[in-house]
Amino acid sequence: MTEAGMFATATEAGHPALVFLNTVSDDGKSRNADTFDTGEALLAQLRAGGLTTGSEAPGPGQLPAILDLREATYSVVSAIAAGRRPLRDDVLMLETTIKSAIEDATFSPGRDGPLFHPGPLGGLYDALVLSILDLLQSGDLSRLRECRRCTHLFFDHGRGPGRRWCSMTRCGNRAKAQGFRDRRRASA
Repeated sequence: MTEAGMFATATEAGHPALVFLNTVSDDGKSRNADTFDTGEALLAQLRAGGLTTGSEAPGPGQLPAILDLREATYSVVSAIAAGRRPLRDDVLMLETTIKSAIEDATFSPGRDGPLFHPGPLGGLYDALVLSILDLLQSGDLSRLRECRRCTHLFFDHGRGPGRRWCSMTRCGNRAKAQGFRDRRRASA
């Protein structure tokens, strides 16, 4: 698989924060493999996914905190997509993190609502937190879905019965091929 095919773009996922949550490469529901091995690779994926930040790449000491943020946020956002109650500890961690990032953020009014930007000491972590805040404040959460085959999250803006996969190239083709094999086996 090409590097571009390994992670979702903001267009596929629908929001830069979802691109961050989708930085896992496993094909199941385990979330145990990342799509990056260095802070530079993570930053490149996030920028390709639409996160605009002048931050430097996180160092090895910062990556564990970023991964903790990703997994706590995934827990909350996945629960929202499924219509279930998120875990209290994850909600509290996210709430504390958002409050801390806003405390240091700069504010500018915008046509679509307030715009928060990471403060001078914020770095990538705060940029991610503010992007997550933007996601959670969007009025589009009723269209939030989780892929049936993996843990990737996306916004479904289709008119039909609903998108089932994060993308056709990542999971859709595999699911359709598996369905074809299952139907052939059943008819044989």
